[in-house]
Amino acid sequence: MTLNYSAAEVLHLIKLSSEEVITEDELTRLLEERGVKAYIGFEPSNVIHLGTLVASEPIIQLMRAGFPGIFLMADVHGWLNEKGELESLRETAAKNVELLKRISKVRGVDDSTVRFVYGSEYQFEEQYIVELFRLSKLVTASEARKAMDMISRRDVAHRVSSEIYALMQCLDIVFLGVNVAVGGMDQRKIHVMAREYLRKLGYKPPVAVHTPIILGLDGQAKMSKSLHNAIFLSDMEESVKRKIYMAYCPEGVEERNPVTEIVRHVVIPWLGGFEAAGKMYSTYKEFAEDWINRKIGAKALKEAVTMALVRILRMINQP
Repeated sequence: MTLNYSAAEVLHLIKLSSEEVITEDELTRLLEERGVKAYIGFEPSNVIHLGTLVASEPIIQLMRAGFPGIFLMADVHGWLNEKGELESLRETAAKNVELLKRISKVRGVDDSTVRFVYGSEYQFEEQYIVELFRLSKLVTASEARKAMDMISRRDVAHRVSSEIYALMQCLDIVFLGVNVAVGGMDQRKIHVMAREYLRKLGYKPPVAVHTPIILGLDGQAKMSKSLHNAIFLSDMEESVKRKIYMAYCPEGVEERNPVTEIVRHVVIPWLGGFEAAGKMYSTYKEFAEDWINRKIGAKALKEAVTMALVRILRMINQP
């Protein structure tokens, strides 16, 4: 069911779930004109984890407000990034599409506003390749490489495929027919590059919405399957309990604390609140104040977050 939000209300929700919007004025104009068409892309290299929920929140809010959104299953990008062969990536993508459909449904997104597109459906077509070559004549190798600093696998970072990846991500905006690109802060350099060079190719620059990169449970790096620090949407209750129990969570410390980040970016947006140490919290600000003042202990917080995550995963995985 589409929610009847005003442009100001939608912008507020987008800002709550993002680190930055480039630019707010452009997005406001699109919202007021009811002209937003948004997308987010995922390499289908593994099962979706909590970081996907964080990255998807702005586009979920846009689709709930009735704006069309696209989930791009970036199988070709994953192939270029050495995440697997195309056939296996497509198989994983199909599983992730089913999860994303459930996520959208649980969050109240109408089926008519969401599409799922595989990159391989259009990225090998002649017109796409021609535009890729045109773009390659404008962007230097150094620019493309820097744009990929936070995205490329280390063993791929200095290969030409990494630079092609960056150019393709710019062109996807054109070929998907969207004007708002959503992604984590690790996508920022590519989106800034897209805004500059798509204009030079004669296309309108997209609005870019960037979400936080959620910390892994070790508190050392972003949540990732390869770093074994993630909670996956397929995790069973006992697995969630064990992982949260072992998670880095310095008591009273808010910054770079993966458990408080889960509260802020997953639990509150999904459940609208949660109970910890016998008190209900409906806003992150209220919770953070008590946490910093040590009115909630780490054990109590971990128990509360475990219960909240189990509830969210049940919502997503129910038949």
